[in-house]
Amino acid sequence: MMKKISIGIALCLIIIAVAGYYILTQTLLKPKPVHYHAGFQVYVDDKLQDFSDFKYMHEKPCTLNGKPVDDHDDEQIEKAHLHDQIGDVVHVHRSGATWGDLFINLKYPLDEKQVVAYVHGVKVDNILKQTIKPYDSLVLFIGKHTDDKKYLEKAVTKDYIQKVEKKSEFCSS
Repeated sequence: MMKKISIGIALCLIIIAVAGYYILTQTLLKPKPVHYHAGFQVYVDDKLQDFSDFKYMHEKPCTLNGKPVDDHDDEQIEKAHLHDQIGDVVHVHRSGATWGDLFINLKYPLDEKQVVAYVHGVKVDNILKQTIKPYDSLVLFIGKHTDDKKYLEKAVTKDYIQKVEKKSEFCSS
């Protein structure tokens, strides 16, 4: 009889532990969804790279019937991605998403030692570890770059990002 009670108590404790874990992971530890945009450009040997190809796009919509769509299947892609074949505006859906997350998701490997980066025209070290902030404007140089100022003047602007937000098929703000 005592053995049955012990087994019953053990089962109850296991059920409570599993339920507690589920509640904890689905509420308290679940990443808080956010939704904002930033601009970026990458120059390799003074040539602007084009990220508007379909292979760089995230196909799932950010909103459906006016409500955020959360892709629980792939937390990494939800951090930072592109939509609508617009290759210079990143959509951020996780607090703490970094520029490194974006380039991981684009499958565009970067060596931190070989890049020179500017955010809003200010040189930044360790760009791949920097958090993407709303309306950031990143210009990244790889290889030779002869006239940083010329390219920085062509950086993605907040006005441009806001125009993209208004007409985005998948991910307006």
